[in-house]
Amino acid sequence: MQEPSGTQGLSRRSFLEATALGLGVLAVGGLAGCAPKAAGGDAGSQGASASGGSAADVKWDGEYDVVVCGGGGGGLTAAYSALENGASKVVVLEKGTQCGGTTALAEGAVQAAGTKWQKEKGIADDTPDLLYNYWKTDAEGLVDDELIRNMADNAADNVQWMADSFNITFANVFGAYGTPYLDPANLKDRIHLIADASDPAKTGGAVWTTNAQKAVEGKGGEIITGVEATSLVMDNGAAVGVATKDGKHYKANKGVVLAMAGIEHNEELAFRFNPQHYWDLTTQSVITAATDTGDGIVMGMEVGAQTVFHGCVDLLLPTWSYTNNQNPEIPYILVNMRGTRFVREDTTYAFHCRALFNEAMQWGGAEGSTYMVMDAKMATSDKMCAWSDNAEGGAAAREKALADGTLVQADSLEALAAAIGVPAANLTYTVDKWNADCAAGADSLYGREKQLTALDTAPFYAWKTQNSNIGAIGGLKINTDAAILGADGKPIPHLFGAGVNTAGWIGPYYPGSGTCLQGTLNWGRIAGKSAASA
Repeated sequence: MQEPSGTQGLSRRSFLEATALGLGVLAVGGLAGCAPKAAGGDAGSQGASASGGSAADVKWDGEYDVVVCGGGGGGLTAAYSALENGASKVVVLEKGTQCGGTTALAEGAVQAAGTKWQKEKGIADDTPDLLYNYWKTDAEGLVDDELIRNMADNAADNVQWMADSFNITFANVFGAYGTPYLDPANLKDRIHLIADASDPAKTGGAVWTTNAQKAVEGKGGEIITGVEATSLVMDNGAAVGVATKDGKHYKANKGVVLAMAGIEHNEELAFRFNPQHYWDLTTQSVITAATDTGDGIVMGMEVGAQTVFHGCVDLLLPTWSYTNNQNPEIPYILVNMRGTRFVREDTTYAFHCRALFNEAMQWGGAEGSTYMVMDAKMATSDKMCAWSDNAEGGAAAREKALADGTLVQADSLEALAAAIGVPAANLTYTVDKWNADCAAGADSLYGREKQLTALDTAPFYAWKTQNSNIGAIGGLKINTDAAILGADGKPIPHLFGAGVNTAGWIGPYYPGSGTCLQGTLNWGRIAGKSAASA
């Protein structure tokens, strides 16, 4: 997820307001207060078999070729794909009061290499190999090669299929930032911003989910909202249907697709499997749909599915730092509780957010923190900074942040250090060193290249950073058919996964905007096709 560039999208402030509204809507009906299921809990107590054996005694409340659990981008894509690949009856079961999920809250960025939209912008040298290299390198060896190869090879065709199937075009194409060990040759402007083909002023993930829902229903697919899938009905090790919280059972003659998002609001699973996400849940900010409690992951685990968990999709929302290579960056450095720099700031946002987590843990444990340090130029910087006079409502936001202590202002570095509780000598040395490197034109410590701007003009500012988490990384392990794998590494018959319910295709941090939505598109499309032919 990343803010739209130019005039096509939301301002930062309206984006924040829309996000808050979206979360509120999805929480209607008490969903936000529902306790997430624990792995191995009572999900199978609704009269269905969640652990194998015979399902002969189950009374079916509906019979379909394919049952899709989850009405976000992955689920709706899977349903449409199933319908166009021969499934005559398909149902989508959505926990929320409306379809969309976190996809509808996203900016709507999709990565792809070699598309016509790139070529229209003069980007003619991007290839699936370069995209694969980019994802592979940033995964730090913790990703399934076959999965990212599949995604990279399919990416261009996927966005064309999305355009053709859901009346979509792409309003802009821009780029991500690299990491210290990434060959710059693998970086291209390949992040495509979703827009409605009938009204290109409408952009974002909500365009995808709205148009996809219409397309599914137009092909005869059934969508039921306000129903919570709780367990799989299994027969001799194969998925044959789904049980729901209200005691109903939906039969799947061909396949079941789990597309129910990640463990975003499941504190228990985060505690067990994903320390960075647990830290975000308990001390930072998680801004995904309230319905994302890892239900599909729990359902898969109950029938013996493999899982893979890593980190998070984190960014610094008030500053949107290093998310979009078309946006001017704010002059700042990041420091730890010792007042020293610890990371190259001009890397893709989730890379430095992982560093924020690690550094906070190293010096403060669960109560640890890091700080963004700025000078007077912050107040006159680009509109991408929430506290800039150039931002919509920026001056008022700055005054509010100063009043509530979120942002600290001081006339000297020594006073700033005292205000945030770091050693003054360390902070002044750090800033002096940074300023000297800026004058020399090279960051001697970390090799930063972007925004080598001295911090030398009072007043000085410090913001106690807060990760804005837009998704946990991890879920059910799949193969290139989107089949969910069991403990033995073999596919669980007739069970498939889509979107961020699945895992194995993102490593320990998020490699850049558009990766999740390309994965959601790719595995949704494949899962639907596989389920229809199972």
